[in-house]
Amino acid sequence: MQFQGSLYNTPVQGTAADITKKAQALLPQGLANTGAKIIGTVHDEIILEVPEKMVNDAAAILRKTMIEAGKAYLDKVPVEVEVTIGDTWAEK
Repeated sequence: MQFQGSLYNTPVQGTAADITKKAQALLPQGLANTGAKIIGTVHDEIILEVPEKMVNDAAAILRKTMIEAGKAYLDKVPVEVEVTIGDTWAEK
């Protein structure tokens, strides 16, 4: 029965991975004038390094881009995105 539980989760994880990859492809253009850099991804999270003066702009661009990427795969389901800001990844 454990296998059955992971079977149901596979489409969710796969879709999250697809959304993350699409957002990664779209982000460089959106972040071009912010000085932000994509420094990593973990599961469905994208981690950016951003100059302090551009943090709020980059956060808004990241959020918008993730929602846009999500809508490409989930046109009938609302896409929720949480963006957090911290001095280190540990502070998320």
